Amino acid sequence: MNYIQENTSEVDFYTSMLDVARWLEIDLKDYDWHISDIDGAWPELDDPSWVPGEEMEDKLNEFNYQFVWAVISAFPKGTKPFTTEKPYADGNLEFWDGEPDKQLKDSLFEIVCWDSSATLFIGLPEVLGSKLLVNAPGIKDLNKENRQRQC
Repeated sequence: MNYIQENTSEVDFYTSMLDVARWLEIDLKDYDWHISDIDGAWPELDDPSWVPGEEMEDKLNEFNYQFVWAVISAFPKGTKPFTTEKPYADGNLEFWDGEPDKQLKDSLFEIVCWDSSATLFIGLPEVLGSKLLVNAPGIKDLNKENRQRQC
């Protein structure tokens, strides 16, 4: 399931991972995270980075950093760390055509931070998609939006 959040004044800024976690009803520490194509976030974060869940949660609880551009891929806790520059947001037109796929196929889902003007949710499992629809302001079905754009 793919969703987009944009054009709503009900969020303080795009993209707050603390808000994302709250809307999905997840704990950031319960996943490990691959982050690439980074603009924003905390200054010590390398591009790309592998961030264990506890570190992600601690750092964002310390300060709710804004991700301007990034692909934040969730992996099961305990996944062997790796980094790759492959997932990217800036300039990636594949998000705006058809039904976008996760760029890291083994990821559980991806959060795409789009130029501080939108947040995309790619490959969400149905249970998380249902929670997102109930909890997050301004959520739309990205696949449907893409179909309408092509008309």
